Amino acid sequence: MIDHITLTNFTVFIGKNGTGKTHILKCLAATMYAYGNNKANFDMEDVLMRYFKPDAVGNLIKKGTNEAEVSISYNSKTTSYVLNRTCIKMISQPISREETDIHTIYIPPRDILSVFEGFLGLIEKREISFDETYISLAKALSVPPLRKSIPNPLQSAMSILEQELRFEVVHKHGRFYIKDNTGMTEAHLVAEGMRKLASVMYLLSNGELNKDSILFWDEPESNLNPILIKATAMFILELGRCGVQVFIATHDYLLSRLLSLYAEYREENHTPDTKFFCLRKDNDSILVEEGYTMIEIGHDPILHEHAAFYDLEQSFIWK
Repeated sequence: MIDHITLTNFTVFIGKNGTGKTHILKCLAATMYAYGNNKANFDMEDVLMRYFKPDAVGNLIKKGTNEAEVSISYNSKTTSYVLNRTCIKMISQPISREETDIHTIYIPPRDILSVFEGFLGLIEKREISFDETYISLAKALSVPPLRKSIPNPLQSAMSILEQELRFEVVHKHGRFYIKDNTGMTEAHLVAEGMRKLASVMYLLSNGELNKDSILFWDEPESNLNPILIKATAMFILELGRCGVQVFIATHDYLLSRLLSLYAEYREENHTPDTKFFCLRKDNDSILVEEGYTMIEIGHDPILHEHAAFYDLEQSFIWK
C-alpha cells in the first residue's frame, strides 16, 4: 500500500513488474480527467472502470483490505474518494472545468496507429477490451493538424524527434502514413517503436500535446533501439523545459540513467525539477524510495540486474 508521495513537474517511476507503476499513472490520469471534465452527473466509478477495466471496482483494492482512499492535490485544490468492495464514495468533489482546464495525454506501452483505422467507430457501437488510455489517445490523434502559420511552443521538442527520425506523419482518409524522402509508407508497415514516436509527433503537430498538458507515458522505451531511447530521453527533457508536466514509468537502464544524469547537472542543462520513485514489494506492502537522482535510490532493480550480468560475464571470462 502506498501511503503518500509528493510529485514534481517531472516524475520518473521505476520498479519491478507488478509493483504498481502503471496503476499510479492510471490513477493520476483518471483523477485528472475528473478535474477537467466535472459534470453534474459525474461518475468516478465509471471513469476508473474505463481506465482499469476490472470486473468490479472493488477489485482495485488490495486483497485482504476493505477499502482504499485516493487523495490528489492539484493547484492547491484536492479531490478525494474512498473505494470499497462495492462502490466509490466522493469525499471532496473535483473542481470544475470553469476553475481549470486540465488536459492530459496518456501514452500506453502498445502502439495505437496500427489499429487506428475504424477504431473510433468501433468503440461507439461495441464493447471492446481496450481501456480508456487507448480510446482517449485515439480521439486525440483524430484531431487535424494545426495551421503551419500558428507558432508551436513545443517546436524545440518536436525538432529533436524530427532530426532523429527524418520523417513527418500524415493522417489521410482515416489512416496514418509516414512520409520521408522516399515517399509515403503506411504506418502499418513501419516498426512498432517508430509508430509510437510517430504518434507523439502527430500529437505535437495537432496541438493535443501542448505546453499546458500533463503527459503520462508508460514505458517510453518499449520497442526502441538504444539510439532512439537517447533521442526519446532528450525529447522528454525538452518537453519538461517547455512547461509540460511529465510522468513516466520505465524499466530501461539507459533512459533512467540519462534522465538522472541531466537531473544531477541540473543548472547547466536547465533540467526541470525532477524526482525519481522506486516501488518495491515488502511482504504484503509496497515500499517507496524517492530521490532527486537515481544515485539516491538504494534499491534499484535496474542497476542490480545490470551488475548481476557483469558478475555473470566475469565468471565466464575468468573460469
